Amino acid sequence: MTWRSRAITLGCTGALVAAFGHAAPAAAEPANGSPAPGPGERHTVTLLTGDVVRVESVQGGRQIATVQPGKGRENIRFSQSEVDGKLLVIPADALSLVAGKRLDKALFNVTDLIAQGYADESSPTVPMIAHYAKGVSIASAPTLAATTQGAELPSVNGRAVREDKKRAGEFWQSFTGPHAASGAVERITLDRKVHASLDRSVPQIGAPEAWAAGFDGSGVAVAVLDTGYDPNHPDLAGKVAKSANFSTSPDVVDRFGHGTHVAATIAGTGAAAGGARKGAAPGAKLYVGKVLGDDGTASSSEVLQGMEWAAASGAKVINMSLGGGATDGTDDLSVGLNELTARTGALFVVAAGNDGQNGASTIGTPGTADAALTVGAVDRKDELAPFSSMGPRQGDQAVKPDITAPGVGIVAARAAGTALGEVVDQYYTAASGTSMATPHVAGAAAILAQRYPQWTAQQLKDGLASTSKPSAGLNAFQQGGGRVDVAAAAVHPGVFATGTLNLGPVTNDSGPVRKEITYTNTTSAPVTITPKLDLRRGDGATPGDAVKLDKSTVEVPANGTATVAVSVDSAALVPGNYTGSVLVGAVHTTIGLVKEPPKHKVTVTGVGRDGKAHPMDIQIFGDDMRYDIVGDVVSDHPFVTELPEGTYYARAMFHTGWAPDEELAIVLKPEFSLTGDLNLVMDARNAVPVEIKTPRPSTLENIISSYAHREFGSRKISNYVMEFPGVRHIYVTPTQKVKNGTFEFGTRWQLTAPMLTATTLPWVGIKTELFYYASSPAISGFKWLDVVPVAADKPEQYAKARGKIALVTPAKDGTDPDAAAKQAAAAGAAMVMVVSLPEEHTYGHWQPRGDRLPIPAVLITNEQGMKLADRAKYGFTSLFLQGTPVSPYLYDVMQVTRDQIPQKIVYQVNERNSATVTANYHATGKDEWLSEQRFGWRPWEKTAINQYQRYAHTGTAREEIVSTDETIWQHRVNNKLNWDTFQPLAVGMLEQPRTFSPGQRATENWYAPVVRPAIPRGAGLETSRTGDTFAFRIPEFVDPETSHYAFSESAWEEVPDQVSAKLYQDGKLVKEGPAAWGKFPASADPAKYRLDLALTKTTPDWTYGTHTETSWTFGSKRPAEGKTDLLPLLQVDYGVQTDLAQKARAGRALPVEFTVRNQDGLAAPKNPQLTVEVSYDDGRTWTNVKRMDPIGGGRFRAVVGHPRLDRTNGFVALRVQGSDADGNAVQQTVLRAYGLS
Repeated sequence: MTWRSRAITLGCTGALVAAFGHAAPAAAEPANGSPAPGPGERHTVTLLTGDVVRVESVQGGRQIATVQPGKGRENIRFSQSEVDGKLLVIPADALSLVAGKRLDKALFNVTDLIAQGYADESSPTVPMIAHYAKGVSIASAPTLAATTQGAELPSVNGRAVREDKKRAGEFWQSFTGPHAASGAVERITLDRKVHASLDRSVPQIGAPEAWAAGFDGSGVAVAVLDTGYDPNHPDLAGKVAKSANFSTSPDVVDRFGHGTHVAATIAGTGAAAGGARKGAAPGAKLYVGKVLGDDGTASSSEVLQGMEWAAASGAKVINMSLGGGATDGTDDLSVGLNELTARTGALFVVAAGNDGQNGASTIGTPGTADAALTVGAVDRKDELAPFSSMGPRQGDQAVKPDITAPGVGIVAARAAGTALGEVVDQYYTAASGTSMATPHVAGAAAILAQRYPQWTAQQLKDGLASTSKPSAGLNAFQQGGGRVDVAAAAVHPGVFATGTLNLGPVTNDSGPVRKEITYTNTTSAPVTITPKLDLRRGDGATPGDAVKLDKSTVEVPANGTATVAVSVDSAALVPGNYTGSVLVGAVHTTIGLVKEPPKHKVTVTGVGRDGKAHPMDIQIFGDDMRYDIVGDVVSDHPFVTELPEGTYYARAMFHTGWAPDEELAIVLKPEFSLTGDLNLVMDARNAVPVEIKTPRPSTLENIISSYAHREFGSRKISNYVMEFPGVRHIYVTPTQKVKNGTFEFGTRWQLTAPMLTATTLPWVGIKTELFYYASSPAISGFKWLDVVPVAADKPEQYAKARGKIALVTPAKDGTDPDAAAKQAAAAGAAMVMVVSLPEEHTYGHWQPRGDRLPIPAVLITNEQGMKLADRAKYGFTSLFLQGTPVSPYLYDVMQVTRDQIPQKIVYQVNERNSATVTANYHATGKDEWLSEQRFGWRPWEKTAINQYQRYAHTGTAREEIVSTDETIWQHRVNNKLNWDTFQPLAVGMLEQPRTFSPGQRATENWYAPVVRPAIPRGAGLETSRTGDTFAFRIPEFVDPETSHYAFSESAWEEVPDQVSAKLYQDGKLVKEGPAAWGKFPASADPAKYRLDLALTKTTPDWTYGTHTETSWTFGSKRPAEGKTDLLPLLQVDYGVQTDLAQKARAGRALPVEFTVRNQDGLAAPKNPQLTVEVSYDDGRTWTNVKRMDPIGGGRFRAVVGHPRLDRTNGFVALRVQGSDADGNAVQQTVLRAYGLS
C-alpha cells in the first residue's frame, strides 16, 4: 500500500559551456541541403542507468523534456542542468560517481547525446570507453553486464564497449553493485563522436622557398587520419605507402571527400593540374588511416585505434583534421595523444576546431592535448578566420592554438563522386576550415623533419611555432605564435626557441614560479641573443616586475642550446589573464599566464527546520565556472572544498517528514562574498512556508516544483526542484535584496477542487485528510456515514461496519488496502478507511480507469486515523463526506518573487495575476477520460520539465486559471488516459507556447472536428525545399484550433496506426515512408509533384477521422543557392460546429465554413476554388454539396443538409478538392469526420 515519494532535482547553470559536442571535420561550413531542426522534432534518450529522457522542440527555440525512471528505479531523484541550451540529467545514484570522475558527465548530456546520434531512434546502444585500473590487463578484464566488447585501446588503458539500452538495468547493477565487474573498471567515458573538421595557400606558408632549397618532405612519412582517400586521383598516385581502415565503412576509399582533400594538401603532386596545385610537402609519403566513416563521423575509440596504428607504423607526423567538443585536455583523445607522443615520438598536428563563433575556450579535442601542435585558420591576408576556434584551453587556461595556417578557400584534390566544399572541376574542390589549415602545418612539419631528421616531436613543434609569423591585433589565444612560415623554419639556419610557455595558473599561495625557455642554435657558430619580454593583460596593463627574465643576453653555442628562465612573483602579480611573448628578433616564445584570486577553505554543513543536522543537496556557483559544485552532503560528513575569492550563490535542499506531510525546505544564499576561510551553514530553521490561496476550495492535484534563478557577472544560473505528490509543503529561507545582477524565486502549483473532503462534527474537532486508493470508486455528492474502528488483524470486527465506514487500524506490518476493501465490502461496509503505520508514506494517486474495488477505499495518516479510532471507541462518530470526482476548475499557478525572498510568501490568485481559460475537451471515442498537462517556462528558461499526467473528463469543459506575469505556457492534451499516469505525458496534441494577460479570458478547443493531416497555422512547422531536398513537416492530426497538432503514436497504441506517405515526381514514385515528415528527394530540374498521405486509426478511443487520404499537388524548382523556399501545399481548414461529443443534429441543415489557404509564410493562394462532397455510409456513396458561397480570403460557406439519423451510419464523411490559379491542388477525404445525433 506504500507509495514512495519521488523527486526530480533540477540544477541549471546557464553560464556553463557544455564540454562535449560534435566534432566536425574541422571542415568549414556544412553543405546546403539539411533543414535545421524545428518545432515537432522529438528524441528519446535512454541513459546508461536505464532512465529515459524525452525531448521535444517547440516554437521560440524552447523545448519540453520529460524524465522517466527506469524499471525498478521509481524512487530515484534526478539532478538537471540546462546550460547554454544543453540539457544535463544525472540520476541521484550517479552524482557521486560523476563528481568522483568515475563516470563521464558527457554520458548524461542529453543535448549532445542527441546531436552525436546516440538517441534511441539512432542507436540501440550507449557507446562507452571502459578505463581499467592500474595493473588490470585489458585482455583479461571482466566484462560488464549487458555490454559488447570492442577494440582494445592501450593508449588509454581501456576498451571500447557498448551497453545494450534494453538491458541498462543489468549494466548499472554490474557497475555500481558489490560484485567484482566494476572493481576492475576505474572510469567510464562516453565514446564521443568525432567529425571531419591549395594553390595560393602553399606559397603563403613559404613552401616553394623550402622546395627550392631541396626540402619537400622527402623520406618523411605523414599519416593522415581522416575519411580515407581516392586511390585513383592523379595527385595521390604513388603517394600512399600504407593504409588501414578503422571506420565502420567497408574499405579505405574516400566517399566523403575530406580525407582526399587533406592528403593532397599535405603531399599531393598536383598532377591533375599540371603540377600547379602541389601539396605543402610533395616529397613526403603518406600513411592513410581511415577513422571517419563515409558520413564523416567516428567514435573516439575508432579514432584512438587509428592513432595507435599511425604512431606504431613509424609516421613522423600525424595529421588529424578532425575533432570533438571543447575540453580541458583530460579527455580520452587528448590523453591518448600525449601518451603516444611520449612513447613513439610522433608529432600529432591537430585542427583547433570550427567553433570560433562561440567565442573563447572553444578548442576541440584532441587539439587540447599538451603534445598536440594545434592549428587555427587564417585567410589569405593572415586575418583570423571567423570560424577558427580560440583558446584559452578550458580548465587551466593554457595557450591554444599553437599556430595558424591558411584555411579559407583552399583548393585541393576532390575525391571522385563527392561534393565537399565548392567544386572547381573534376579533380579539385575548394573548402574552408581548420581542417584545411592543419595539413599545411603537417606538410611544414614534414619539411622540417627532413631538414632535421634527428629532431623530436617537441623540437619540431617548437621549430614551427617559434618561427611563425604573428598577425597584428591577434592575441595568443587566437593565433598561438602566428601563421606558419616553413621557409623561416627550414631554409635559414639560425636559432629556434620553445614555442609556447604556459606559466599559470598561479595564486598568491603559489610561491615563486620559474620556467625555462630553451634556445637551439642550428648553425656552426655561437650566437648571442637579447631576449625581450612583452606580456600584457587584456586591458593592456603589464605585469611590471612581477614577471622577469633571468638574463638580458645569452650566448647560444654552435649546434647547441641555452636557456633563459622566466620567473613569476605570484604574490606581486595582479590577477588577470596575460598573454604575450619573449622575442629574439623574429623568433618568439608565446607566453600564457593566469593569476587567479586567492583560494579559501569552505566547510559546508546543513541544519534542517528542526535544528538537527540533515542530509542535503548542495549547489554552489561563483564567477568562475571551473569551481561550480553540485553534490550531496550527508548529515555527519560536512562538505569541504577550496574556492577562489569572489561572489557566490548557494542553494541547499532538505527533505523531511512523511507523506502527506512531507516537506521540502530550500535554503538560498543568492549573494555572498568569499574573502577568507568560511563555515557555510545552510540553515533551514528560519525557512517560511510558501502559501497559495485560491478563490475556491482547492487541493494539490499534482507535483510541486520550484526554482531559483540568479544572474551575476557572466553567470546565468537556474536551480530547479520538482517534487512528487507526497511533498505537500515548500519552505524557503528569506534573503536580503541582491546588490548586483538579478534574482528570482518561484514555485509551480497545480490545484483542483478537493476530490473528497471529510468533516467531523465541530465538538469532535479531528482534522482529516483522505487520499483515495488508486482503484477506488469515487464518491459523488454528499454522504453522512458513521465510523467504526476495525483492527486489521481481527477480520471478524468488519461485521459491525455494515452500512458504515470501516476504519482499519494497522497491523504490525501494515495493511493491504485491496484486502481490507474486499473484506469490508463482504461485511456490507459502505466504505473502508485504512490507517497507515506511523512512519509510512500515506499518499494515493487515484486512477480514473481500470477495475474498481467493490467500495470506496481511502488512506489516512496514522496520527489522524488513530485519533478518529480512539474517538469512535467512546461514542457516536460520523463523517460528512463531499465528493467531486470531476473538478470543474483547475489552478495553474506560477508564484514569482523577484530580487529577494521576503519574510512571508502568500500568493493570492486573482484577476490581477491570472487569466481564465475555458478548455473544451471534445470526446474522440469510448474513453471517458483523457490525459493533459501544461508546461510552463519563465522568460529566461529554454527547457520545461514536468512529470505526472493530469486527467480530465472527455466531452466536458473545465475552467483553468493560469498565472500571467510573463510566464510562458504550453498545453498538451492526449485524447485518452494513459495507463501509467505517474509517468510524463509524452504524447498527444499540443499548442504553441503562449503568454496571457491579467484578467484575460480565452477558450481552447481540443480535438474538435475535423481532425485530419495538415500543416497547422501558427505552429512554426514549415514544409520547405533546400537545394534538392524537401523537408516535409506534416502532422497526422490537426484540429481547427490555431497551432494544435499531434502525431501518430503507434508505439503507444494497442492497435497501431497505419500511415503511409508517398512522393511522386511527374507521376513517378520517388520515395515512400511511414510519415510525411523528414527529408524527401527533389529533382534538380523544375517538376510537378504529388504527395499522398494515407492514415487509418481504429483504436477504441478514436471514433472520428478513422481514415483519411490526402493528396497535395504542387510544382517546385531548385531555390537560389543557400536559400530555402516554402512549398505551396494547399490546406483546407474546417469550421464544423458540433457539441463536445463531436455530434451535430441529424435531420437538420448545418452551416459549415471551409478555408483554402497556404502554409504560414506564403501569400494567400490566387483564385482559390473548392468543391465538397459528403457521405453517410463511410464513403461508399458521395453527394455534392451544392450550396458553396465564396466569402473572401479563401473562405467558403456551405450548408450541409443532414438526413435523418436512421438513414445514416451515424457519421458524416467529407471529401474536399481545392485548387489555385498556379496549378496547386489538394484533395482530402476524411471518413467519420464528425457524428450525428
